[in-house]
Amino acid sequence: MKLDNIKTLEAFREIIQLGSVTAAARSLGFSQPAVSRLLAQFEAELGFKLFHRSKGRLLPTSQALMLFEEVDLALQGVERINVLAKDIRQTNAGQLRVVAPPSFAEGPLVKLVATFLTLHPKIHINIDSRTRPTVMNLVATRTADCGFGKLPLDHPGIRLRPLISSPTVCVLPPAHPLSAGRRAIGARELAGEPLILVGHRGGDTRMRIGRAFQQAGVHPNVRLETHNVGAACALAAEGIGIAIVNELLSRRSLWTGVCIRRFAPVIEQEYVFMSSANVRETPLTEAFYLHCRAALSGRARSKPREPRPA
Repeated sequence: MKLDNIKTLEAFREIIQLGSVTAAARSLGFSQPAVSRLLAQFEAELGFKLFHRSKGRLLPTSQALMLFEEVDLALQGVERINVLAKDIRQTNAGQLRVVAPPSFAEGPLVKLVATFLTLHPKIHINIDSRTRPTVMNLVATRTADCGFGKLPLDHPGIRLRPLISSPTVCVLPPAHPLSAGRRAIGARELAGEPLILVGHRGGDTRMRIGRAFQQAGVHPNVRLETHNVGAACALAAEGIGIAIVNELLSRRSLWTGVCIRRFAPVIEQEYVFMSSANVRETPLTEAFYLHCRAALSGRARSKPREPRPA
């Protein structure tokens, strides 16, 4: 006996609930003969009658009533699966594992995740904050669905997709003289100023900043070094020195009174979205990437659109 035909179970349930083959056929959108055949096949497989005829109506046998509750529960489970599958197709359900360096996780990622959850309220997101090499390894091994990083990055197991290009800026303490009447501050103007630099000395950005000072004939007065942009900006707010950081990670309201000016010459820092190179991105990961790119470029939706038909 095989009870794997969903249409047969649906026909049985409708006949029980409506009392006739004709009504069941109308409800299911089938022909009356088709429903009669499904019922006959079902009874043949089971080996016993399911209905008695009485004055044009089908009355369920005691065996049919015993089956009905389990059939109804089974069909409700199938319906829940269909709803969940539709939600997954429309990225309205599921789990997303995201990993990023601390400065990105505590900075722009907060807004990106908050707005994405507004658009997709049934999504569960797990955020992990790790060092740059660990971020790449977690994404490559699919421990995380996606991650964020800054070029240059080199890992054979990850796929890189562009996000945003962010210039380098100077974060000055409140009421600093260099902030007056300037849109940009060059390396020459920073001669003698105490500086707060981010990252290790052999890193790409630090090397480009170093070359800018070298070309200006200025020896930078590095007072403090840190690996966290938030810490650098907070220290600048306390008057420790001028922080030279990337503009994307300096967009926070916590640095009370600071003044932000472009650093000259222009030093762009390219941010990318990472996923595993070994598997295709899920629809949810793809939707998150498109949302992040649109949000960072100012093109994100503010409220959800009506879902497309499945």
